[in-house]
Amino acid sequence: MAARYEEIARDLRERITAGTLPPGEPLPLMRDIAAEYGVSDITVRKAMSVLKREGLIESRRRAGTYVREHPDRVRLTVRHRQIERDELGYYSGPEVQHWRALPHPDGEQTRVTTAPVPVDVADALGIEAHTPLTVRKRLIGDPSIPEHRQLADSWIAEWVAEEVPSLSGDTGVGGMYDRIEEWAQKPLHWREEVSARMPSPDEADALLIPRTGVPLLRTIRIAYFAERGRKPDRIVEVQDIRMSAALFAVGYPLPRGESAKWPVAPASSDYYSAPDAPEQS
Repeated sequence: MAARYEEIARDLRERITAGTLPPGEPLPLMRDIAAEYGVSDITVRKAMSVLKREGLIESRRRAGTYVREHPDRVRLTVRHRQIERDELGYYSGPEVQHWRALPHPDGEQTRVTTAPVPVDVADALGIEAHTPLTVRKRLIGDPSIPEHRQLADSWIAEWVAEEVPSLSGDTGVGGMYDRIEEWAQKPLHWREEVSARMPSPDEADALLIPRTGVPLLRTIRIAYFAERGRKPDRIVEVQDIRMSAALFAVGYPLPRGESAKWPVAPASSDYYSAPDAPEQS
């Protein structure tokens, strides 16, 4: 059985999603909600905390609690997940072709430092967590829409940083991928993993989003050289990209596989009574 504050949070959530309490609308005063449900202010406060964590409401100093505005006016769905190239170098789809490096608060556009690599990035690189690596930290976005921005940290494999010294400074025209391909004389390949998590306070401030209630859309992009035969791919760089999940979405085509090519054969077994699927190797 749900706790009373959870029931109140559910009712208020339904009012918000149904539009009864529209974006920008103030919520009733805490004492009025408490009287409506016959509970204490403490119970109402716990319900409000749930909705704040979900990003549905926000407190405004000396003004009360309001339904959070929807960010649909600047929402961007990235639909072309492939690497393209123009006169500036590589970019990851037409939706972000016009994006540029934005200055950090101290004015720097690219921060290059040595730092301990995070656990999941270390896993992608195949090294021990917290190994010191060269990392290039950038803030990238649409110069005309302040909300359209992302944090991008490029963790460079140690062997690459040793062979291509320019990666520790100004990489010049075309950027780091051009410098790596010029050195290796072969093409890079990329793959991505998309997940979500809550931001740190510093990440939220840099991305111009609230510190609570708005998760990050996170992409781990791995650059590598494809090896022949049974040799494992050689990882060159892992880029940790974070952006507001309230402002960005990833959409992509879902093509039919060979077994689903049209015309299809009629189904011959009931979904709910079918035997367990075989384990995948």
